[in-house]
Amino acid sequence: DISTKMNSKEEYGYDKERFTGLTGEAFDCIICCLVVKNPQECTSCGSMFCKSCIDSWLLKRKECPNRCAVTQNSIKPIGKALSKIYNDLDIKCKYYDDCKKTCKVSDLEAHELVCNLPKCVNFEYCGNNVKDPKGGKFCDQNCVLLDKVRAANGDMAKIYKELKDFMKSYAPSIGGGGGSIGGGSLSTGVTWKWDATLIGTGIEVSPDKSKVFLREGPYMFRTCIGDTGFTGGVHYWEIHADDKTENELKIGVATKRDFNMNSAFCDYEFGFAYYGLGQLRHGSNASGSQYGKRFKKEGILGCFLDMNRGILSFGLNGEYFGIAYTNEALKKGPIYPAVSLLHCAGCKVVTGLKAPDYFFK
Repeated sequence: DISTKMNSKEEYGYDKERFTGLTGEAFDCIICCLVVKNPQECTSCGSMFCKSCIDSWLLKRKECPNRCAVTQNSIKPIGKALSKIYNDLDIKCKYYDDCKKTCKVSDLEAHELVCNLPKCVNFEYCGNNVKDPKGGKFCDQNCVLLDKVRAANGDMAKIYKELKDFMKSYAPSIGGGGGSIGGGSLSTGVTWKWDATLIGTGIEVSPDKSKVFLREGPYMFRTCIGDTGFTGGVHYWEIHADDKTENELKIGVATKRDFNMNSAFCDYEFGFAYYGLGQLRHGSNASGSQYGKRFKKEGILGCFLDMNRGILSFGLNGEYFGIAYTNEALKKGPIYPAVSLLHCAGCKVVTGLKAPDYFFK
């Protein structure tokens, strides 16, 4: 049994050689002899196991490997203090030979999910991976345009035509349609959806990827990210409340996507959010300044990102809340729309809209 588990490293523990600075056997699984993955412990003897290892073990036995009798609560996830130490360990990505990235254990799953995707042909400029390899070699329409501009080889007539065609497709106001120009800035009308491959545990995504909903016992924020990174310009989208929501959402943008989705994106310095309690959250999971009004299960929240000025603003049901953030980081793409859900919460996103005029004042 043990030799079989040791050969199934993808499913069970981590090779110790992937860790930097980890010595000793404190986090070794006594079944597969690798560094634990999803660590559990026996409350009687204190031994540690991978969840997959101990689950397989207990299918055939009624005691832990040290012969402790197993009861309903005798095998549990490791405690909070030990979990904090474990999650903070530095581990190399399993694609390290290519990506050369080391991250925290808590961020590993989200990083490897993105890292395994092929790089956009313009990766050196956008830093993005291709989310749907079957759909082509570009991460989004911005890179499609960039590729066409480069192919024009400086022919300004061709470049002008490509820009004009692009603006007609993604900013209808340029061609006389429904986009918005205000204060010298363009509301691009770019459409996007939630990325079903980058979501926290338990989040359900609708078939059209416009709706997300979380319903679970634990009170932990889970995050979902938009499938398109904004690289410049002005962007507007709306979050429509779900009347089944019981807990306020955190809504905004993140300048990264390779982080632990089983946390709120705004817990980190790269996250900027409006919290439905009528507060802001940026680089903190506990405090933020008062802003706007409460938003939970009713209404429409407008989200406005102006990358020209590095500004993020919000408005509820047509009432402008004012500028929430002015930050240099909001000028540099890619920037991804994000929402974090707690316990029982959900929403629908509507994109490709004209931004209300008050956002341009």
